[in-house]
Amino acid sequence: MRDLAENIAIVAAIRPQLSAAAAVVDSGSIDLADYGYPRKILVIVSVGIVVAGGSVIVDVESGDTALTCTANTDVSMPSIAAIGDEIYEYKPTRRYLNIEGTVAAQNTTYGVTLIMEHCRFGNRGADD
Repeated sequence: MRDLAENIAIVAAIRPQLSAAAAVVDSGSIDLADYGYPRKILVIVSVGIVVAGGSVIVDVESGDTALTCTANTDVSMPSIAAIGDEIYEYKPTRRYLNIEGTVAAQNTTYGVTLIMEHCRFGNRGADD
């Protein structure tokens, strides 16, 4: 059995923050080559304070270049309006990602973390 720490990468795509109503926060371009082209990514949205009527929607966007990583919305997660964590599994199809969070109506505190499965040379297919 391989060591868990050797087989995952953890990325704070959007660091926890208080975002005002209608605010859009982008992670910026994330190059999956830096993480061994993961086959699966867990997208974890952690929501803290939610003012009445507030919510956040997180989109996973992708592109073939760093400049086009907002060109395609692969996943638009359901609106989250309660304190807690939501976890989604995502299978990337392009090299670059951008994680976008949009706050609706009222202030909301949230962050987005990615846990990526490494696919380094020699490991692909092992222990699947």
